[in-house]
Amino acid sequence: DRYFAYIKKNIDQFVTEDGSIKTYEYDTFNLDNIATGRQLLMLYRTTHDPKYRKAARVLRDQLADHPRTKSGGFWHKKIYPYQMWLDGIYMAEPFYAQYALTFDEPASFDDIAHQIILIEERTRDSRTGLLYHAWDESRQQRWADSETGHSPNFWGRAMGWYAMGIVDLLDYLPENHAKRGEIISILQRLSEALIQYQ
Repeated sequence: DRYFAYIKKNIDQFVTEDGSIKTYEYDTFNLDNIATGRQLLMLYRTTHDPKYRKAARVLRDQLADHPRTKSGGFWHKKIYPYQMWLDGIYMAEPFYAQYALTFDEPASFDDIAHQIILIEERTRDSRTGLLYHAWDESRQQRWADSETGHSPNFWGRAMGWYAMGIVDLLDYLPENHAKRGEIISILQRLSEALIQYQ
């Protein structure tokens, strides 16, 4: 009860009775703003207060309109065009999956799986099995490899976010989803690589 009250008090500082979110700027298209949506869904499930559902819908609408790479991956932010970052998986996909399950959007699970698989394909180092932090589809960033588009560095925290994003969304991804096994294999492959280099 104490933890629930803490979460509710914190969220209620930002979510108004009409479901709008103070300080939230829709048109920045920032995946970092999505992660807190999981608390909105928990509060809606527990209290049935429509303001939480409305606020969660705002974040879901952002994902519907969010800029994407030509291959369908979410840009991390509008100010980072054509870039996918590993941490974006943690920020967006668990909320997206929980929303899809809660409000019966089965087709969304295909998009969610695509995000996870695409960034792993574009950032995985074949020698170490580790994932580079980011990928620039346009290869315009100074840090982008001119051939692959991936960043030059591995970042432990980003790999942790990516792995935990997968772990968290597996609670919502249907057991019979066609890509579930592939996503679990990605998690296992990354975990084995991390053990070698931790």
